[in-house]
Amino acid sequence: MQVGFELYQKQTLKLSLTPELQQSINILQYSTHELIDFLNRQAYENPVLEISFKEPLASLSIHTKINSQIRGSSSKSKGFNGDNDYNPINNHSVSTETLERHLLEQLSLLSSLNAFEKKILQFLIGNLNDYGFLELDVHWTASHFSVPVEEIENMIQILQSLDPIGVGAKDLTDCLLIQLREHENHNELAYKIVKKHLEDLAEKRYRKIAALHQVTVQEVQEASDFIRTLNPRPVSHFSDDMTHYIVPDVYVEKDKEGFLITVNDSCKPKLSINPYYKNHVAIHSVNPAKDYIKGHINDAQLLLKGLEQRQMTLYKVTASIVEEQHEFFMKGITGLKPMTLKDISEKLQLHESTISRATSNKYIQTPHGLFKLRNFFTRGLHRVNSPATESSTTIKEKIKVLIADEDKIKPFSDQKLCQIFENEGTKISRRTIAKYREDLGIPGSSKRRRF
Repeated sequence: MQVGFELYQKQTLKLSLTPELQQSINILQYSTHELIDFLNRQAYENPVLEISFKEPLASLSIHTKINSQIRGSSSKSKGFNGDNDYNPINNHSVSTETLERHLLEQLSLLSSLNAFEKKILQFLIGNLNDYGFLELDVHWTASHFSVPVEEIENMIQILQSLDPIGVGAKDLTDCLLIQLREHENHNELAYKIVKKHLEDLAEKRYRKIAALHQVTVQEVQEASDFIRTLNPRPVSHFSDDMTHYIVPDVYVEKDKEGFLITVNDSCKPKLSINPYYKNHVAIHSVNPAKDYIKGHINDAQLLLKGLEQRQMTLYKVTASIVEEQHEFFMKGITGLKPMTLKDISEKLQLHESTISRATSNKYIQTPHGLFKLRNFFTRGLHRVNSPATESSTTIKEKIKVLIADEDKIKPFSDQKLCQIFENEGTKISRRTIAKYREDLGIPGSSKRRRF
């Protein structure tokens, strides 16, 4: 066998993504916030681009008819309440008070403490975790401040007396016990249950607890109800994070003529090409900077075209979803039917990957609330002796309603729920019922039972 170098030509066919196509794909799959960041970067890197936040981007007005008429609308600035002048920033209330600041303000009012004791308390406050619990070794702290352990324990008790009640606890059990001790209607049985049987309480082993304390199951149930009024996370309303708003990418509104679809561009900046550079290229036929400017103008034009294509695709996909899920937009969740990406891709003659990108990280405001566009793509279950199917989302909604209306003394088992669906013509296994119930965060029948 001869080993060596050889020079030859070979023809091959392969799919290649041009930079322009890659950019269009990225623009389509960006969420609203990602798109805004992307456009800001493009405006920074491309000197011929001008960016403005005063007016919305120009949009497309498209009209089509289906079962009920679907109408396209030009994009506009719009809030959830339909107010065209709505600005979520103006309606956002920010509390700058943190847990640490709240506690330190109370500490400053404790005139009975000396400066050294306040220093210890400041140290303890600084070591609280996100749940307001104090996971600090008492002996190490005493050694750190060169004081007896008893003094550190006294400071911890003072910390636990501050608002909110439960702050400074060692763990969840300690937090609930502190709240029980401070409660004006002190429940002795509830105190014993929290202290010794919190796990049994979570698993609703009421009979076991009743036997151990020689009380009735009903008394355990009442103590459980009382415990549930306590706050396991008393510091949850203190946060350093700002509220994150979800901005709908598309609005669907019902009117007399059908449905009005609005692609939302109110949050996106307006991009345009600076006319000075266009004129410069047109006037100066020979100029060292001409090729440089012309290249950036071409990039800007491709970007604007990509934004227009994104809007058109998003509109078409939404219109097809509204058409396919017409019952949902008329009735709500119970009208949702099974639908796949393939159904929409075949309808629009687009690739499934395009539909996937168009619906990824996108939100739609409907007459029945705010949803992810991906929520409309669900699997289905066949009905008995019928070609019709029901979506998994619809099944989950029915499970939620059935359990909400059940007899709490004799709650529905998964098998009973299975029989109810079969009686209504929907074939579903007990295993599937259990999976959907768990997805909804609903415990089993034994844990839902009341005595």
